[in-house]
Amino acid sequence: MKIIVVGVGKVGAALIESFVKEKHDVFAIDTDDSRVKFVVNGFDANGIVGGGLERQVLLDAGVATADFLIACTSKDEVNILCCVLAKKLGVKKTIARVRDPKYFEEMGNMREYLGLDLAFNPELQTALEIAQVLKFPSAKSVDSFADGKALMVEFDIAAGNPIIGKTLMRVTGEYGFKLLFCMVRRNEKVFIPKGDFIVEKNDTVYIIAKESELTAFSKKLKIFRPRAKSVFIIGGGKICYYLAKELLSLGVSVKILEKDRARCEELSRSLYGATVLCGDGTDQAVLDEENLKGCDGCVTLTGMDEENVIISLYAQQKQVDKIITKVDRPSVSQMVKKLGLDTVFSPKNVIANHIITYIRAQKAQSEEGIDALYRLHDRVEAAEFTVSENFDKQYIPLSELKIRRDVLIGGIVRDGEYIFPSGEACLKAGDRVIVVTTLSQISELSDILRKPTENGNSVKK
Repeated sequence: MKIIVVGVGKVGAALIESFVKEKHDVFAIDTDDSRVKFVVNGFDANGIVGGGLERQVLLDAGVATADFLIACTSKDEVNILCCVLAKKLGVKKTIARVRDPKYFEEMGNMREYLGLDLAFNPELQTALEIAQVLKFPSAKSVDSFADGKALMVEFDIAAGNPIIGKTLMRVTGEYGFKLLFCMVRRNEKVFIPKGDFIVEKNDTVYIIAKESELTAFSKKLKIFRPRAKSVFIIGGGKICYYLAKELLSLGVSVKILEKDRARCEELSRSLYGATVLCGDGTDQAVLDEENLKGCDGCVTLTGMDEENVIISLYAQQKQVDKIITKVDRPSVSQMVKKLGLDTVFSPKNVIANHIITYIRAQKAQSEEGIDALYRLHDRVEAAEFTVSENFDKQYIPLSELKIRRDVLIGGIVRDGEYIFPSGEACLKAGDRVIVVTTLSQISELSDILRKPTENGNSVKK
């Protein structure tokens, strides 16, 4: 597919990198020559220096024959107008980055009139994912499927964990929970494991199950942490606003520390129920005075990766139960994991997954397009599909389906209930199906089935 990206900042560059990996034809537009050179040389994309509101620039980029135009400059108004112009010039689909809360709230009513097919908000999406982890803090990361009916959680297997040295079949048998181990990361290697896979110390495992099953399992392993009831947020930007709003709606006590007084006053007016403090999050005395140690969770959201890491390390020293760190630079992210800060979020990566999900859904040739997508690793994805009335493999047991190699059915959600993907389970219209795979660019459910020319066994637990 041909995709034009207008605005090559952090989000734009992350999108271009992902699209090139997915083998799309990508064209970058930015007024900054150095940014265009960066993506052209670094990601093998095409590029042109210019503004997204310049008609000739869009025409030179091939907007008339493009499948998508994504506008993600730093200005919402420019993004919206760029999409309006591109639609007039013939692009099939337009996507705009809209960060301002007031603008974004109106997008539902305005999209049709403006010719926008999708508006995305990296800060809102990141905030919702952070909130999900605070609901289940036992895990390093949490992704939800089928409106939360099934969760995929990430656990580190530390020394002393009782499942070390056991096969996955034995683990599920001994504990009696309906859990699916969908991926294991061991050093630089990743596995989509079968039942005879043996767990080792320092493995990172990804498990899909109902929340109740995961809660009971984490209690058995003695790694359970209750939901956060009080959260300390450092940094009062847009992510903070959306996160605080979500947490307050869940009855969580929220304390915000922001050093810009004008921003503090703005947050105080817009977030009823939150405690907003003006101060420097890197000042140890301020953190101690405001009782950082007494909070269940600490989320660092300043604009500097280094500040976020330092504050998170101090929160770790104070034995805060759950610490979440925002990091934008990949090099810093790798160091953070070595420092023992397990839950790290990058808004640009969150939104890249969101946009790729949308584009793959549009690419699908049937009604079985992708509903959600999570990248567990560079080579492993977890996706959600809805079974359509036209899917011709309904009511066939999973054990009899000719599923492609390196594809694992992670679960089925039917009528709001999670169904463990045993060999006897089958698919029917309306089901939400979770698929874990090392195959790239799975866009619809039928892609998981072997073609007549393919050989090999399906990956089963």
